[in-house]
Amino acid sequence: MSEEVAVDAVEAIVPAVKITVRPNGPFRVEGPITLVDVNGAAWDLTGKPAISLCRCGLSSNRPFCDGTHGRENWKCDASPVPKEPIALG
Repeated sequence: MSEEVAVDAVEAIVPAVKITVRPNGPFRVEGPITLVDVNGAAWDLTGKPAISLCRCGLSSNRPFCDGTHGRENWKCDASPVPKEPIALG
């Protein structure tokens, strides 16, 4: 069995995890994940097909988003910063 076929077989069995960067908001994580704290303890995510992780640092329920970013008018682009300068003219 080639490596490419093996990877395709694994992807068919294990659903992919999708992480979406929300504009001016959290990281939305969908799919089967394990979230572990600094001490190695796993959060119980039973029954949660998706979670939102705080990106602003203002949530009182970190690492989860509690919507504080909106109330505090926190802003952050969802797009990566270009590695090379863009010509403006």
